[in-house]
Amino acid sequence: MKQPSNARARQHGFTLIAALMILIVITIIGLAMMRGVGLQGRMAGNFREKGRAFEAAQASIDYAEWWLLQNNNSDPSQATNCSATQTSLALCSNAIAATTTPWTNAGYSYALTANAPSISAAFAQPPQIYIQYLGLNSAGNGVLYQINTLGYGGNTSSLVVLQSTYTLYSGVKNLGK
Repeated sequence: MKQPSNARARQHGFTLIAALMILIVITIIGLAMMRGVGLQGRMAGNFREKGRAFEAAQASIDYAEWWLLQNNNSDPSQATNCSATQTSLALCSNAIAATTTPWTNAGYSYALTANAPSISAAFAQPPQIYIQYLGLNSAGNGVLYQINTLGYGGNTSSLVVLQSTYTLYSGVKNLGK
C-alpha cells in the first residue's frame, strides 16, 4: 500500500531535527572536553613550577649542609643577629621572624650555578638560605643548626619553604666493619 505524501514529508523532517539535536549534543560534549583539557594543562604547569621550586629549595639545603661541613664560619661563636639581607652565607643567632610574606629580607641569595646563568634565569628569584645556630645536642657531642630555605619556580607565586635540622658532630665515628 502506498503511503500518502504527507506522512513521508513528516518523516524526513523528523530525521533532520533528530540529526541536528545529536549534532548539538556532540558539540556541547566537545566544548566541555576542550575546556577540561585547558584546565588540565594549567594544572600540569602549576605542578611543574611547584616541583622546580621544591628542587631549588632542596638544592639550597644541600649547599648549606655542605657549607657547614667545610667549617666555613660554622663556629657557633661567630653567629650574629641576622636582621637584614646577607651578602654571604653566615650563621645567625636569631630565628626568622614569622611573617606572611617571604623572608627575602633576611636570607642569603644562593646562585644555583654560576657556570650556567641560563639555569638561574629560569627561576623567578634565586633561592634563599637562612642558617640558625641552635646550640649543642642533648648528648653534648654535636652542634645543632636549623636550615631554612625558600625556593622559587618560574614565577613568584610558586614557592616552597623547606626546613632542616642538621647536627654537626665533633668527632668521627667509624660505622663500617
